[in-house]
Amino acid sequence: MKKKAVLFATAMLISLAFLSACLAFEAPVITLDRVEVASIQPFFVKPRVEYKNEKEPGKELPAGAMLNMAYVFDIKNPNKTPVMLDELTFTTAFEGFEVNTAFSYENSWIPGGKTNQLKVITTNETLPTITSLMVAAENVQKLQEKKLTAGAVVKKWWENVGDFSFPIEVKAGTALFKDEKGKELRVTFTGKWPKK
Repeated sequence: MKKKAVLFATAMLISLAFLSACLAFEAPVITLDRVEVASIQPFFVKPRVEYKNEKEPGKELPAGAMLNMAYVFDIKNPNKTPVMLDELTFTTAFEGFEVNTAFSYENSWIPGGKTNQLKVITTNETLPTITSLMVAAENVQKLQEKKLTAGAVVKKWWENVGDFSFPIEVKAGTALFKDEKGKELRVTFTGKWPKK
């Protein structure tokens, strides 16, 4: 009788181990599919509004021209059951200079074995971008090494981004996924554009 009980318990443990392996929550895979210029304004640092003449020059706005970039990701679910993308964040870099951090809190269910796409749009403005290049220690060091000015670099980006003539990166990406039972799994990702 003891022998049967031991065999039954062993069989149950093996079955549970197999079932657990089948139900394991595999990490979804995030890859950068492409980068698009969503919208762009011609380069200027401080726009002037209400300008009439030299005696009434109007006022300068602090923001500058805007550049909206769209980052399109493929999110592959290797599991047999659906998973939900709960949140996603990443840093963008132009030519190795970190210029923006993006966040997406749009809940998106990905069916088992399928791939969804997610488009995240970031907004860059000339003056804040120039300022970040002049303040962040890593960016300042790169500018000094290359003997460039922040304004010249940002102007080049605005004028050439449509040709994708410089590398654009997605760095330090993290995403939080949940399965149908609420179990959470965080994954990391990076990407480069244009692809080589």
